[in-house]
Amino acid sequence: MNPAIQSALEIAITQLKTDGTLPADWQDKSSLSRTKDRNHGDFASNIAMLAAKAAGAKPRDLAEKIVGALPVHDDILKVEIAGPGFINFFLNDDQRFAILDQIATDADL
Repeated sequence: MNPAIQSALEIAITQLKTDGTLPADWQDKSSLSRTKDRNHGDFASNIAMLAAKAAGAKPRDLAEKIVGALPVHDDILKVEIAGPGFINFFLNDDQRFAILDQIATDADL
């Protein structure tokens, strides 16, 4: 999981709860996982598909609202909606290769 993306999603969901798009008591049980195909970004979330029923919206329409509520973050290069409502996140090069720097400097890894 990527902390920058997770934080951005939490902010977006809080905003959608505040504006009434999502019920205030909706619990996020979505996943954020690495994509198998780099053409689909670095990480993908199924949050819109899981929250669509609670929002009374189509997953893709809700995905658009979630993406619109995401804060700008230096680590996130771009965000795309794919298929029925997956949200794909592309990281900037510095963030993508940060793990290599961590491995190089941490003898325990």
